[in-house]
Amino acid sequence: MRIEIMIDKEQKISQATLDALESELLKNLLPQYPKTAIRIRKGSANGIELSGIRQDEDKKNVMDILQAVWQDDSWQH
Repeated sequence: MRIEIMIDKEQKISQATLDALESELLKNLLPQYPKTAIRIRKGSANGIELSGIRQDEDKKNVMDILQAVWQDDSWQH
């Protein structure tokens, strides 16, 4: 599975924060999806692209994990 996350560069999020987000996502996703690759980059808009997921249930589960990590900002400290 591949997850590509684009963060709007206008949001001024530091590279350290993006690295922390990637680490936290991997920590939460790898136990269930061991063949996961994550790429986080800055761009002109916010967006998430998932590839390599066949079942809708898995897509929903991955999106739920992404949302939970984003909303729980404890990884930012």
